[in-house]
Amino acid sequence: MAWALAAVVAALLVIAAVDLVQRHNSILRNFPIIGHLRFLLEGIGPELRQYIVTSNDEERPFSRDQREWVYGSARGSSGYIGFGTDNELELATSYIIVKHAAFPLPRPAADVHAVPCAKVLGAARGRAKAFRPTSVVNVSAMSFGSLSGRAIEAIDRGCLDAGCLHNVGEGGLSPHHQHGADLVFQIGTGYFGCRTPEGRFDLDRLVALVERNPVRAIEIKLSQGAKPGLGGVLSAAKVTPQIAAIRGVPVGVACVSPSTHSAFRDVDSMLDFVETIAGATGLPVGPKGRRMAGARNP
Repeated sequence: MAWALAAVVAALLVIAAVDLVQRHNSILRNFPIIGHLRFLLEGIGPELRQYIVTSNDEERPFSRDQREWVYGSARGSSGYIGFGTDNELELATSYIIVKHAAFPLPRPAADVHAVPCAKVLGAARGRAKAFRPTSVVNVSAMSFGSLSGRAIEAIDRGCLDAGCLHNVGEGGLSPHHQHGADLVFQIGTGYFGCRTPEGRFDLDRLVALVERNPVRAIEIKLSQGAKPGLGGVLSAAKVTPQIAAIRGVPVGVACVSPSTHSAFRDVDSMLDFVETIAGATGLPVGPKGRRMAGARNP
């Protein structure tokens, strides 16, 4: 026992001597031996924060609650979670997310859980192809180019199974969107998928596009609001031949989404734009963005 204690003391003295002599680390020179504890705690800090310090809803990009939902769905144990939450939902900036099962269990008889939309899209304006969405929960805009083809395909197949609408995003309608789900085609400021070579809106291309695909409605993204004055940019290296063909832009050239539309300039001209598209396609058409003063329900 005495020899073991003497060996430990000797080891600590050697470490202290080395710490005092070295010149590359001031912490160890000023706090020999104890300074090593600081680096040990720093090394295991992420684990301490993950499992002890942070709450179930603090981690980024995915919280512990979100990961548990994914893990449980992947194991096939349950794709459903309760409505209880740790979030401060009373705050004005909070909102509730209703999650579909990522890997749903065998479903019961058809339409047992169907919750159709109360509103018939396009009915108020007498659109020829007005319809009632079969689900109140749908997938909002996420473009191919920001998400991979595999991700878009998975979302589209999931929307087909769930009976919900799939918004293609402003990046255009790709082959990855064509797996059976009903689509909402989004028209952004770059008019991707319905533009002329110069970047102007092309109504004929839009009509041909919606006739070839299961597009049920059209959404007009009013502006690149998160990028005021600049718009969005897809770098040249990301403009592959496939993305270029889908968007109608040159290969290998930076793809710019302007900050505003060139097809209209104010509320009245925007409504004229909406009516032109609705008249040519027969589809429900509506804007995405903040309500504009004096705007009517399209």
